[in-house]
Amino acid sequence: MTAAAPLSAWARYRWTSGTGGWAQARERWADLPGRRFSHQVLSAAGDRLSLAYQGFPEGTTYVLPYLRDQMAAHAGPVSATEGRPPTWRRMLHAAHRPTTDLLVLGCSRERVLRLPAARSVVLPFRINMTLGIDAEAVHSSVSGNERRQFAKLRRSHGWVCEAGTDLSDLEFFYRRMHLPTMASRHGEEARSTDWAVARHALFRHGLVLFVREGDRRVAGVLARLEDGGRTLWMRLLGVLEGAEEHYRSGAVKAVYYLTMEWAARHGVSQVNFSGGDPFPGKGVYQFKRRLHPTVSHPVDHFRHRRVYLRATGDTPAVRDFLVATPLLTVDASERLVATHFFDSTRPLRSDIRADGLGVHGARAIDLDEFLTGV
Repeated sequence: MTAAAPLSAWARYRWTSGTGGWAQARERWADLPGRRFSHQVLSAAGDRLSLAYQGFPEGTTYVLPYLRDQMAAHAGPVSATEGRPPTWRRMLHAAHRPTTDLLVLGCSRERVLRLPAARSVVLPFRINMTLGIDAEAVHSSVSGNERRQFAKLRRSHGWVCEAGTDLSDLEFFYRRMHLPTMASRHGEEARSTDWAVARHALFRHGLVLFVREGDRRVAGVLARLEDGGRTLWMRLLGVLEGAEEHYRSGAVKAVYYLTMEWAARHGVSQVNFSGGDPFPGKGVYQFKRRLHPTVSHPVDHFRHRRVYLRATGDTPAVRDFLVATPLLTVDASERLVATHFFDSTRPLRSDIRADGLGVHGARAIDLDEFLTGV
């Protein structure tokens, strides 16, 4: 490995996850004049429902997969086709003359203001979830029932936390846990961090926290310490060989609880659960929400990015999709708002909660009014 490898890894990490000047440079680069963007069209079987995404390429990783899964669950099998990469001008044209039932655009906060407001909502591109830590972190942030459930699982499996600080610990985690987990959970859509960045930009400034069950490490997280050790970022996660049994046993849940306990013992004042998507219906969002973190805009280059969603058709499939897909949206004051759809025959999904610290109220949208004029 050359001497330049650590520097290259550090620069790539700052480019993808940096704050301050790095984030501003990334924002300007992403919106350079004449830039072309991603374009995908999703169509459900029998043309029951169609959705077009145009915008920042990260949208095909962070936005489209969940929307595609929601389409498949409520409108049948979904096929995807690549469209001609648009410029911003063509995206603006598409917003005024859409050709699909739902239009989703990934663009900057400033550009969203130029898009038609009718029958539309605006989402953050990504969200951040952080938890303040003290000596009683688990007890102060987690409900009594949740604590009792975890305590029972912990006794049953004998889970303990092990801190790994040697390069061999990172290699074990990365090769035996993280990569297999990404492959088994996400397949071709797996999103991860390469080895050089994991080693030089994350592990060099942090450690691996393992969940040990007897003589086996069954799960773990690669965490980066920042702000002089006061903030711990949970960056990469994995279970042994990516095996589903460790999800069923609750070992993944143990990663979060044991990390919180380790942080409380080692002077960490804040744990960052890393980025998330603005879809409260996702299982990972619901789990993290039960730990009562503060939800906020990201601090990296995603901070000023937005997702514009517009309904351009009024069909049963469109209504089913919107009611089944609660959202975190952004209001005129840039605050995050829990948003649910409903109509006279489709009650809002009260079982999918999106409230919490940092979420400023809830909005229930009547589709009979929202879709007026389609």
